[in-house]
This record gives sequence, C-alpha cells and structure tokens, in this order.
Amino acid sequence: MNMKLLMIPFIALLLVAVSGCTDPAEPTGPIVETPDLSVDGVILETVPEGFEYLGVHAVDLDTVKTSYADVEGIVNASEGIYNLDSIDYFIIAIEMDSSASAEELITQFKATFTPLAVGERFTDVSFNEHDATLVTKYITAGGEEVPRYQYIWNNENFVFLVKGNTDDATVVLDLAEATGF
Repeated sequence: MNMKLLMIPFIALLLVAVSGCTDPAEPTGPIVETPDLSVDGVILETVPEGFEYLGVHAVDLDTVKTSYADVEGIVNASEGIYNLDSIDYFIIAIEMDSSASAEELITQFKATFTPLAVGERFTDVSFNEHDATLVTKYITAGGEEVPRYQYIWNNENFVFLVKGNTDDATVVLDLAEATGF
C-alpha cells in the first residue's frame, strides 16, 4: 500500500514533465545588455566614477574627413565630451554605410601617423569583446614631449574613437570600456 501511495506523486510529476507543462529553465549567468549601436553611443548610460558628462554635438562629415580619414561611406558622426579632474575626454562615434567602410576608415586613420622613433605607435588591445587599437602620439607640453592616447575600433558599421588630453592611457581605456561597444 505504501508503495502505491508513493507512485501516485511520481506518476503525476512524470505526466507533467512529459506533457511540457513545466516552465523552461531560466538562463543562468549574468545577462549582458549591449547598448544600441548609434552615434548616440557617445552618451554613456553609466559614466565612470569621477567623470562628468559635459555634452554632445554632431560632427560635420567634412570634419570627420579632415580630422580622421577622407573615406567614402560616412553617414553620421557625433562627439560626447567628458571631464575628469579638469581634463577633457572625447568619445567620437562615426556611422559608416558598412562594416567594410568602418574598417577602411580605421586603416586610413592609422595611415596618417608616422612611425615613432622609439616605441610602438599602435598597440592591439581587446575590451568589451572587441579588438581595438591603442594609438600613442606625442605633443609638446611645458617644453617636454608627453604622450597622448587614443583607442579606436569598430563595431559593425560604427567606428568609435576615445581620446583625452592625458598621459594616462588607463583613464582613456576606462572611458572606452564604458561605451559598452
């Protein structure tokens, strides 16, 4: 008799499982939401600690061509401006008409630089599940040559460039990672 009583819940559970009336299992692990790709990507949803969002403006397509690379396929561009400890940082998003055009813009942008006398101009890096390039350039400040850093990469048909007037590449990287792209 006891065995028959135990079989009733087992059979009921088996019938529910076979009939498909159970809810599907919930996904495990963190759910990562990627921001929508657009030139509005220069406005961060979560600004890294210490950074202050100052504003955004559209970038004229001729300015993109003269400042970054003169390539075909530029659709739209904008620049977000941030400040940390009285230093300005910029996130530039350039929408291209295709992934191939985005890659060409990066290739042509990198071609505008001459090799450094010492060290590497370009360093391959990875963040947010994308490959990027760290670009090192030097300016004269206070009579000294000091480095400035830019990160450039594409995500689909968008090119992102993050730069700042600082000699600390990790601060610029923090802002680049905050884009989520």
